Amino acid sequence: MKQQKIDLTPEQTIRRLVDYMPDFYKTHKQFINCVEYLNHREWELALESLIELADETEHYFSEEFWFGLADSAEKMRLSDKADYCRKQIKKNEQHIKTTTPFGWTTIKYDDTLFQHHISEKLKEEWSTTRREKDNVHEFLTKEGVHLKSQGRSGFLYISEKGKIAEVEFELGINGLILYFNSLTNWSLPTKQILMADEKQKIKIDINNWALKTKNAIEFDD
Repeated sequence: MKQQKIDLTPEQTIRRLVDYMPDFYKTHKQFINCVEYLNHREWELALESLIELADETEHYFSEEFWFGLADSAEKMRLSDKADYCRKQIKKNEQHIKTTTPFGWTTIKYDDTLFQHHISEKLKEEWSTTRREKDNVHEFLTKEGVHLKSQGRSGFLYISEKGKIAEVEFELGINGLILYFNSLTNWSLPTKQILMADEKQKIKIDINNWALKTKNAIEFDD
């Protein structure tokens, strides 16, 4: 059975685009303006602010971003703005020749070098899906180091006193390469800053686990 597409109001569409905006843009004047206009129920001005955000940064926003703005502009009978938004979709096709996923933006340096900003909300949704797949909540009561892999990459889940920290890894030539530098927080049951002594203990726990299980590991720090 084909899933029916939800028809959103301009307010709902713009709020969704704001919710999934990468953090990189949240201090930009036009983003701040957009949030303020939303709070004052000024939908047209909020829409204009998002258009100006993309224009001023000269970054490539997702096709879904522009489709959403074009649809909202049409519903508000702003035909010129709707046409402009659709032109940005064609501009993406011509300039970067690839699709930018929703919640992402693309920065083009040259024909071979691109950079992306990704929504933190989107990343958290990915993490939630991954944790559910890995049954991570089961580890809250099972202290120690737990490995879950998906092919050549995965996560170590370190459980201690009802809290879980996560360390991403990939399979290298000599064993597991652990991205330990990026570990800054306990992930569950709530996100909490990891203290320096806690991080050091986690490193010791991982080393002890590796010796016990005969897993070759390499820290990136």
